[in-house]
Amino acid sequence: MAIPRVVVLSKRPKGRFRDRTLSITSMMSGAVYLPVIGLWISGVLLTSQVLADPLSQPKIAPSRDVVTSHSKVVEQVQQFEQDGVRIEFSLRPIETNKGHQEAQVGETALAQFSLRDARTGQPLLLGRPKAWMNARLSETVAGERTCTDKIRSMASGQFGSRPDVDLNSYAIVTLNHDKTITFINPHVAFSPTKLEHIISLPGIGTDWLLTKDGRFLYVTLSDEGAIAVIDTTTYRLITTIATGAGSRPTRLVLQPNGRAIWVGLDGTAQVVALDPETHSVTKTIVVGEGPHALAFSDDSAYVAVANGMSNTVSLIDLRTVSVRATIAVGRTPVALSYGNAAKRFYVGSLNDSVMTVIDPAAHSQVSTISTQPGVVALRFEPTGRFAVVVNQLENKISIVDTATNGIIGSTAVVKDPDQVTFTERYAYVRGIESEKFSLIDLADLRKGKPAPVDIQAGQHAPSSVPDQLGIADMIVPAPEGNAVLVANAPDQTLYFYQEGMMAPMGTFSNYKRIPRGILVLDRSLKEVAPGVYRAPVTFTKAGRYDVPLLIDRPRMMHCFQAVVGESTTGVSTAAAPKPPLVRTDFGTEPILTKIPTALTFTLIDAQTKQPISGLRDVQVLVFEPPGSWQQRHHAREVEPGRYTVMQSFPHAGEYRVMVQTVSGHLRYAQGTAVVQQVVSATPYSEKQMQREEGLRH
Repeated sequence: MAIPRVVVLSKRPKGRFRDRTLSITSMMSGAVYLPVIGLWISGVLLTSQVLADPLSQPKIAPSRDVVTSHSKVVEQVQQFEQDGVRIEFSLRPIETNKGHQEAQVGETALAQFSLRDARTGQPLLLGRPKAWMNARLSETVAGERTCTDKIRSMASGQFGSRPDVDLNSYAIVTLNHDKTITFINPHVAFSPTKLEHIISLPGIGTDWLLTKDGRFLYVTLSDEGAIAVIDTTTYRLITTIATGAGSRPTRLVLQPNGRAIWVGLDGTAQVVALDPETHSVTKTIVVGEGPHALAFSDDSAYVAVANGMSNTVSLIDLRTVSVRATIAVGRTPVALSYGNAAKRFYVGSLNDSVMTVIDPAAHSQVSTISTQPGVVALRFEPTGRFAVVVNQLENKISIVDTATNGIIGSTAVVKDPDQVTFTERYAYVRGIESEKFSLIDLADLRKGKPAPVDIQAGQHAPSSVPDQLGIADMIVPAPEGNAVLVANAPDQTLYFYQEGMMAPMGTFSNYKRIPRGILVLDRSLKEVAPGVYRAPVTFTKAGRYDVPLLIDRPRMMHCFQAVVGESTTGVSTAAAPKPPLVRTDFGTEPILTKIPTALTFTLIDAQTKQPISGLRDVQVLVFEPPGSWQQRHHAREVEPGRYTVMQSFPHAGEYRVMVQTVSGHLRYAQGTAVVQQVVSATPYSEKQMQREEGLRH
């Protein structure tokens, strides 16, 4: 057997309506209501099988502390070798121009693992490793037994063993009707809830997007004339950007180079650019009258803006940040996309029978394609050559080959289609009048011979809640690559569909909330080069971290170490969410045994001192020390911020009561147990209770 060794290297520096009026008449909740042709234009994950193989005889080397805390090190590289495999780990800040050269609290860093042949240095394709990061509770470095235990515990997926940073999982995020955003962890095993966080918004969200590193989530609040900015590492609303009363910010898109976010103000003839670092408006540009659709050229040189009321497209040159040309297109342009293969913008018109092709380099229209009225969506499949055109009025899609600028095929799909989404192998078409979606093999689609199969995705059609029809995507690819997540608004449920099946594989509750959009917040390791896996990470507290790593085949485990410094830019460890205060109505007076008694308490926001209402995952643990008797309950909200459970104690004694709400950032381990004295009931009390019980039956 090869002798494992550790080496340290240091590198230097819509209900629908059938009115045929030919005009746009209203915009509601971010969904553009177009009575023109009666259209609304909208835009089980199983527990991780990390422990599929037994861990009884892991291959693991003794470890020693190999990370220095020297702040001048640009990138700390650690190596571990075993059985001819060399694993390198490094952690470095994404931006090295901020005066510090180590990972710091509040800033995004890159964690990277490289798998190479120890002798030749060639990349090894051993599959994606699994890794975690855990802040150390002591200065003791993880040795063989503790490292094995750490990996076994975190790979189990149970709530009590959650790491500080999980480099293997992702969160499902939903934009909801009740002015909230929910974060759901699909990988948690044996837990009464998968709901991790709830964020309240100042208004109902319309559309949203993540920044390139996944750190910030921007949400348009059309009715409020504002854009909310969420920090996904601390799960907090950090600011709102005002765009003006009546401006109705709606669709937003991220510039391909990540330097700006552009937002269409549908209540005006303007678009605005936002700086994703300062979260502020940097430019306002006058275009045509909205509603607006936006798309970028792949080189970030141009952004095209479709102006629905003006029947034009404004072509903005991003080098001068000004309108370079205004191009007339078909009536009511609402669908706009860029074809990477043809290097052209394609514009679909709702109330016309023509699709316009625009060459950004020529600043003009270069071709047209005959269609039918009713186009509401237009997207390119992964190669960037073939465009899928969604016609809601005709209940069909058409395929445009941009090599010839012609339609090569069409097919009927689910009723009233409004959105199309792609994975590497399939297209998914949603219909607002159907509880199913149409699944189309991209190989057939590219040949111009699409053959859709309709798949059940819920019990009710989206149109059964017409006031909740919106423009955000309701079907998104899952990180696995061969699956999607489908949000069904009337069901208040999220469906997990794996390709090749005729029905969803599992469901996730949205906790009695109606989803208006769904996205995936993916922080898992991704292969960026052969044998090289990388993920962005953001830390909420400074200190030393253990970094356990697991490779399935050959079975290898090792715990690296990392150091995270305090912020030098004003972000402090204290910025992490503070758990709420628990104010109890019990604990001061004894309670009688065997009589059901209400245990009521109020959850108070630690900063605003206001009651926290709407939490649906509040749990209560009641136990008698040392813990031989215990019960757990889900609390119900009886008044805003006030929650209660009914509890009967079996015998006299001294009990402890604890409260937990994961979405409210309070765990049992963080709270203080309330001591409750319980005394024996008098004979009269017991008889009275039995008499009352008999009357009830």
